[in-house]
Amino acid sequence: MEHKYIFFDIDHTLVSHVGKSHIPPETREAVRLLRDCGHIPAIATGRGAFLAQKVADELGIGLLVCANGAQILNGGKTLYSVPFPVRLLESFREVAGRFPESAAALDERFLYTSSKNQELREYFNTQAGYPCVRPLEDMTGALLCYLMLPPPLPEGCGLFSSPPGSVLLEPMSHFVEARAAGTSKWLGIERVLEHLEASIQDVVTFGDGPNDVEMLRSAPVSVAVGRAQDQAKKAAKFLAEDIDEGGILKACQDIGLIPA
Repeated sequence: MEHKYIFFDIDHTLVSHVGKSHIPPETREAVRLLRDCGHIPAIATGRGAFLAQKVADELGIGLLVCANGAQILNGGKTLYSVPFPVRLLESFREVAGRFPESAAALDERFLYTSSKNQELREYFNTQAGYPCVRPLEDMTGALLCYLMLPPPLPEGCGLFSSPPGSVLLEPMSHFVEARAAGTSKWLGIERVLEHLEASIQDVVTFGDGPNDVEMLRSAPVSVAVGRAQDQAKKAAKFLAEDIDEGGILKACQDIGLIPA
């Protein structure tokens, strides 16, 4: 088999959050075997690179599509970056003033928020491996802006309710993300392929959530993991078992990427 580019989402795909967050041992073995078979494991995540790097390092992955396609790295070097429109940062700050405990933004190295939620701060600092949470007033630019409220949103949410054409909203189960239009995991993967002069036919994607639907639908081979949301399952060509039951490893075997 020719080598494939295998793009994995992180949360609930590579990383299980059942109990303490962890990468299941079978998933580690799958990534190792993929590499041994000549394939190129990669990451496609909504996390910013600084929140994805620990997972990537643990698995020896150097190719990363981060921030839902707004940031792409290879071997630690940035290949592509699309910032949130600077002229709209003041609009975001206005929303943050109305919802100080729910607003956050991230750039290449830090997450900015006025929230006093210590559990939230500890979570992001742990994921980054350093104190990455900074006061919102320190923000001078961003890749992603968040409103940590479940849709449908209440009144007074500004650009999160009525985004201009230069902003794309990504509603998730517990928050809404705003980023520059023309970015997504799949568009990021396409930019990677262009850079590497590779074919879309060489792509396999694994995911579980709403922001994975496009890449699951668009890739010639795609896998939704066992706890995936319904829209991800419908978009994927295959359905894996639960990742804590070896689902990633079994799926890689079943679709012929690694020997059974």
